[in-house]
Amino acid sequence: MDTLVSMLVSSALTVCSGVILFLLKRLLTRQQEKEERREREVQAETALVLRSLNALGKLTVANSIALRDGKTNGEMSSALQEYEAVEKEMYDYLISRHSSRQ
Repeated sequence: MDTLVSMLVSSALTVCSGVILFLLKRLLTRQQEKEERREREVQAETALVLRSLNALGKLTVANSIALRDGKTNGEMSSALQEYEAVEKEMYDYLISRHSSRQ
């Protein structure tokens, strides 16, 4: 009888430890996926900010050249188009990011 109880207890403990390990692994996997998703979002945001700064820099340079020379040129038009495209992309990114948080 003692042997049967001992076997049942050890079997129950084995099952419990298996369930705990399964749940722990699932929790850690979810946390890792969440962290990877957050890292991808930060990378995308950083790249967008850098592109925005680059477009703003090009626009500033083109504006300075236009002021120096007293006339606008093709550099101003292309820099303004690039800035407007990046600005729209930034706006779309911010809208999608903040609307998904709710």
